[in-house]
Amino acid sequence: MSSRRFRIFRKRQEDDLLQRSMRTCPGCQRDVHVFAAGCRHCGQQLDIAG
Repeated sequence: MSSRRFRIFRKRQEDDLLQRSMRTCPGCQRDVHVFAAGCRHCGQQLDIAG
């Protein structure tokens, strides 16, 4: 008998929550949280993602 397993459901792709929670500041090119109103590195005002 073969030791191969039968999968009913496909394996989910890994999801990087941290990567999805960050965006790049247009002023200093550093990572900031998607809901940040301003960049903590350079102080530029950011549009809140929604």
